[in-house]
Amino acid sequence: LDQRAMTALARVNRKTRRRGRSAPVRTLAWFIVLLETFLTVTYIRAGQRGWEVNALLGLFLLGCILGEDRVNGALALGRIAPDSREVNAAFQEDHYVHRTRAAETWWNYRQIKAIGESEEYFAFVLDKNHGQIYRKDGFVWGTPEDFRAFIQKKTALKIQKVR
Repeated sequence: LDQRAMTALARVNRKTRRRGRSAPVRTLAWFIVLLETFLTVTYIRAGQRGWEVNALLGLFLLGCILGEDRVNGALALGRIAPDSREVNAAFQEDHYVHRTRAAETWWNYRQIKAIGESEEYFAFVLDKNHGQIYRKDGFVWGTPEDFRAFIQKKTALKIQKVR
């Protein structure tokens, strides 16, 4: 697990399980960015002082919107022990097993609440704060297409494409 993988997992979580809660907040944030941009342009055209505050607020909020997944991924990666960052997973008929240097954990497929797929990863969302991510090029046995069909059958969940 690295920053890139955790950013992808945060994005999948935001676009699947947290979609209903984060969409209105993101819409409001974009509205405020546009409002701050409008106010900045209006102040500059009118020759008034104080436009810098509006510009800074708009830029700060824009950074928050665009960097949300990166920040959430970094925070999550910081909570993972170094011995748990390299994961070997084995998918069985009735469960799957996670092995790290620190522990071995067995999971039931029914614990998976949502599945997201990006160009590089499959991601499982277990709840709003927990997930698992697997690189597509990390399969030792089978192909990503085989895995997609297998995991959809086991979980009865639709895999959501996430950019």
